[in-house]
Amino acid sequence: GKVAEPPCGIDALAAHADYVLVEADGSRCLPLKAHATWEPVIPARASLAVLVVGASGFERPIARTVHRPEVFCALTGAKLEAPATPELVARAIAAEGLVDANGLVIVNQADDDRAARQARSFAAELRRSCPASIYAGSLRTDRLQRI
Repeated sequence: GKVAEPPCGIDALAAHADYVLVEADGSRCLPLKAHATWEPVIPARASLAVLVVGASGFERPIARTVHRPEVFCALTGAKLEAPATPELVARAIAAEGLVDANGLVIVNQADDDRAARQARSFAAELRRSCPASIYAGSLRTDRLQRI
């Protein structure tokens, strides 16, 4: 289930810890997500935002692979039945403005050559407007490399 903010608040918790990890929101088990206006809830004192993108969603129909597909389409101008290309996903992320130069983007599920190529296409497009650090690989196998 969901874990709520502690009664003492994130700032009080952070004063007593080296690191506090906050999962901002989920995507209903879909590999890609566009965010509603109230999402994600990032604590004001956050020093690093990590955005995880599921490579298994690349090239699949937006309507079946993106949580909040209507928001994604509004951000990109794409149709619901269009494929979620790596370039479109990068444009949606850039349009949302969730990642800045201090941010980190991880393309997860990039376990094979095809997914790795798609991750590189995604990174090339995202870098046009966002200087974040981008890694690709597999969180499950603990293999990530900077791209």
